Amino acid sequence: MIHRNNESPLISTHLRSPNVQEFLYSIFFLLLVARYLVRTHHLFVFRAYSELQTEFEKVKSLMIPSYMIELRKLLD
Repeated sequence: MIHRNNESPLISTHLRSPNVQEFLYSIFFLLLVARYLVRTHHLFVFRAYSELQTEFEKVKSLMIPSYMIELRKLLD
């Protein structure tokens, strides 16, 4: 009995069974869902980070003049 590509009959029938194909399709689907969730989470974190960075820049620009005013009051 000769098999294509030197496959053993057990492996070739096992990989072609519907249960294994459904399992592989399920894994593929779960990987796609996981990729979507990671990408969405990454975009959310990036937006939050950029908003926090702009708010920090605003606060920092307000803190520096007030700090200088307080320092001048102490030095005078």
